[in-house]
Amino acid sequence: MELWLTRLLDPTTAPNIRATALHDNLPVDSPWRQAVLRHDARLWQLFPAECALFTTEEEDHQGHTSDDGGGSDSDPHASSPMEHVQHPVSIPQLQVLAADICTCLATYASASSGAAASECTDVDAKGHVVQTLAQVRALLSEFDVAAARHEEVATLALESARMQHQAMQELSRVVRQAADDVATAVLNVKTAVDSGSRDEVDAAAQQRGTVRGLAVVNVYAASRKCVECGMDAKYLEESSTGSLARTFLDKMEDDADTEATTGTMVQVVLLWRHL
Repeated sequence: MELWLTRLLDPTTAPNIRATALHDNLPVDSPWRQAVLRHDARLWQLFPAECALFTTEEEDHQGHTSDDGGGSDSDPHASSPMEHVQHPVSIPQLQVLAADICTCLATYASASSGAAASECTDVDAKGHVVQTLAQVRALLSEFDVAAARHEEVATLALESARMQHQAMQELSRVVRQAADDVATAVLNVKTAVDSGSRDEVDAAAQQRGTVRGLAVVNVYAASRKCVECGMDAKYLEESSTGSLARTFLDKMEDDADTEATTGTMVQVVLLWRHL
């Protein structure tokens, strides 16, 4: 996996390093880029224009919290959603949270039934219902933050898969086009030889060399693009498309080695025809 991709996937990466990876590799309209910025508040100051909406939403949220009695008197050690984003929650931990929510919901159902059956002046029973509901909401909030972190990672993985899929499709197209172009150039040389014109043969041979060179450059570039997208080089080499690309490049190398000999033979044929 490419280093920049690893840095984006790891939310504990220093903000300046993660910002560089984001800036250099993802366009502004990339959903991946937007997801990273939304969930990493450390980057908001580094991308003020793109994160203006997120900053406004956070300020509005803090304003509502202050109106509800929060603010400077709140616990400075209280867990914030962004802390959960920076420290990924594992699948087992997510399952534990889900189990805790189910348990708390069962407690609420029991408390609610008990309060409904109790006397109208039973403050303790009614208070127990409110307490259990508060616990349910707190757990749901924690679960939502954890799920958002998983969503960010899943979004990054999806974007990576899309990039690699597109790169592989492009490689396949480039290899097919390169093979067709070379085949056409080789056929043109044969046609020129059949015509008996040395000038036509020289022009066709020169064009064949140009086409081969361009084909090799294009296939190499498309293969490199796959690796730059984070695709494992071994996977690329062993895939059907990667194997076709390697076979094509090897053939072009072999053809280049025999081209001088072939050219000499063509000249002999032409000379023989003029005798």
